[in-house]
Amino acid sequence: MEKKYKFLIAFFSLVTIISLAGFYSSYWSKFPRLGEFKNLIHIHFLAFTCWLILIIIQPILIMRKKFMLHRQLGRLSYFLAPILVLTIILLTKEKFIREFDEFPSDAAISAFIAFVDISSFSTFYLIAMFKKSNVRWHVAFIIAATLIVLNPGLSRILNQISPGLGLLTAVLIPFLVPGIVLIIEKIKYKRGILKSPYFLIIIIWTIEILLFITIPPTDFWKNVTHHLGIFLTKN
Repeated sequence: MEKKYKFLIAFFSLVTIISLAGFYSSYWSKFPRLGEFKNLIHIHFLAFTCWLILIIIQPILIMRKKFMLHRQLGRLSYFLAPILVLTIILLTKEKFIREFDEFPSDAAISAFIAFVDISSFSTFYLIAMFKKSNVRWHVAFIIAATLIVLNPGLSRILNQISPGLGLLTAVLIPFLVPGIVLIIEKIKYKRGILKSPYFLIIIIWTIEILLFITIPPTDFWKNVTHHLGIFLTKN
């Protein structure tokens, strides 16, 4: 059991390093001249950083049998998760307004990507909290929610290597990580696939990606984003 928690600490630490590195040039490198950014951006990055710190601390507390402190700190996520969702919505709104006049199709896609990220993160987090008494399910869906948090930073790094690589990786990572765990559980522990939380994660993410592929090109979504753009730019 201790090996599993050590793996989680290492995994979450890697996620944190990648995530923070992805925003180094656009945010962290500006320190201490961070006053040029809006308060909304600071709030988003503070919640984002606190989430990453929290997911590293939590398995350490379990390893050290600090169960009460683990539960108390876990309650911080009740505030962090809504703040992350709300700030993503507000930042997406600002980006949508900037893009709408010149690149309406890009604005429509950006809006739907944000919708997918918010829906996935919220779904995974809520399941994790609902299943918090079941360690296997709780950990699985915290990992899934964190993979969604990882995607923006990882995408920025990979897009610098090759444009478009970030989006492809963002699509594949939530398939790849649960898929690997699913295979390991099946081979090593003889656990059933259909009842695995990681199988459910793959199903949920598959639905999200199918929506991403099918909805943005439709006249319905174009009309929705067109009317939304007109409304937001006038208010």
